[in-house]
Amino acid sequence: MKFQLTRATVALLCLSSAVAAAQAQAVASKQVNLGSLSTASLSYGNSFTVDAGIVSSAGGNSFAQAATFYDRYLFSVPEASYSSFTASLDLGNFFAIQGLQARLYSGTPVAPGTPVASGGGTMLQVWSSAQNNPGSTVAVGTGAFNMINLNTLAAGSYTLEVRGQVTGTAGGSYAGVVNVAAAVPEPETYLMLALGLCLVGLRIRQQHR
Repeated sequence: MKFQLTRATVALLCLSSAVAAAQAQAVASKQVNLGSLSTASLSYGNSFTVDAGIVSSAGGNSFAQAATFYDRYLFSVPEASYSSFTASLDLGNFFAIQGLQARLYSGTPVAPGTPVASGGGTMLQVWSSAQNNPGSTVAVGTGAFNMINLNTLAAGSYTLEVRGQVTGTAGGSYAGVVNVAAAVPEPETYLMLALGLCLVGLRIRQQHR
């Protein structure tokens, strides 16, 4: 009898560990293609509801409340590069998400917990949170705060990821905006343009003689 109780206890502990591991795992809750960054800004975001410890993601799937969600936003930069890239987040009217972080890498999305290099991408901004962005405070109604700031963004395909845990009993939400600025031509570019115009003018003048 004692041996049977021991086996039952071990089985129960194994089951509890498996459940805890499943709850603590990272979950890809939502993936959206934002399209081409041909405009100055793009909006993104997600909202979550909670029922009996199960979180449901708007436009995504459901997962245990203890799990860390990963939202992936794909976008592309046209041939012309940008001189700046900023990704901001706003938690809205209530704070029910903890550990909110964002990162940016080139290429297509990789599975949660998988190195970016395994998908052929390059990391441009490691996981960034409000805590390592001086001057930004995460609280109810504080408004938007920047998570990612880059000086340049070349043409290509990119993935913006947001992760966190939905800790509020009623759920949680966040909204974000991507802002970019067109690259300013270098002085050498203006010089080449001026020389080109001078050559064209000389050519026209020679033809008229």
